[in-house]
Amino acid sequence: MKLPVIVCAVLVNTVHGECQWWWCEGSEDPALLGSYQADSNEVSVSGVSSGGYMAIQMHVAYSASIMGSGILAAGPYHCAQGSVLTGLDACMSNPEEIVLQDLIDFTDTSATKEDIDATTNFASGKTWLFSGLLDTAVHRGVVVALEDYCKHYMPLANVMTEYGIPAGHAMITEHYGSVCSTEQPPYINDCDYPSPYVLMNHIYEGTLSKPASYGGAMPGDMTTFNQTELVPEFVGSTSLDSVGYIYVPTGCVSTPGCKLHIVFHGCLQGRNVLGEEYALNTGYNEVGEENDIIIVYPQVTSSLGNPMGCWDWWGYTDSNYDLKSGVQLEFIKNIIDRVTS
Repeated sequence: MKLPVIVCAVLVNTVHGECQWWWCEGSEDPALLGSYQADSNEVSVSGVSSGGYMAIQMHVAYSASIMGSGILAAGPYHCAQGSVLTGLDACMSNPEEIVLQDLIDFTDTSATKEDIDATTNFASGKTWLFSGLLDTAVHRGVVVALEDYCKHYMPLANVMTEYGIPAGHAMITEHYGSVCSTEQPPYINDCDYPSPYVLMNHIYEGTLSKPASYGGAMPGDMTTFNQTELVPEFVGSTSLDSVGYIYVPTGCVSTPGCKLHIVFHGCLQGRNVLGEEYALNTGYNEVGEENDIIIVYPQVTSSLGNPMGCWDWWGYTDSNYDLKSGVQLEFIKNIIDRVTS
């Protein structure tokens, strides 16, 4: 299905001090997100940068519903501890300032208070972690801190890492984007490395078939959906866009029991900046089509306190941002509940 074209422009600062314009025109009337009777025991998440932080937050907070996560260029759960300054310092550039035991203590206390699911669920999950050799935005040590955090709870075999690709700070693909070492918009790099397949194959215990090719028209159903009706009641700005994307493989359009994977874009990669580019070209849909995995791309946009359209990993919504009651996390849980119903 051809998605509606919306072109956008606003001046913002990027993570590298550059400037980028976008502007918007056009309109759309997206349908409500459908119910596909996906398997509620086969739900996973992944993301890059702020989306990577969102993925680990979702995996930890809703670990009874999430079986695994794939995280590119992000650090441990609760790393920013509600402070943007800590986020920009320790959780991006200075990993030696991360006190891992504090984050573990917060996790355990939150689980005891039932603000997040029991850590025994997280311990039985799987995670895949990526740090590019040439990433200057998120220090390798930050991702290693996440690795150590995961290994505190999970068996060593459940944690897989890839630290050997000469990639800049970006979403990493087999076939699409800028030169692998690039660190500039759209932050999608062609490294001849299929990270969506590798991370999902690890999560789903090596059972997936690798796509024969990437790119070109896909046979499944790629559509927009109305995000607004899934946002929980909340006072203040959620930074959630009104529209998200979903790819439903041909084997899942009318057949129940498919898997579900949620993809979190990074800063400056949402619909208001890239339109459908991220959802169409990062390689997730090809893996989904080959293996009957529904792929959902929820979207955030720029807002006061969040000018670059990042997922909330430091607390710009409220202090509950990384707990089950956090508005963005609860919104994602509503997506999962709808697609699996």
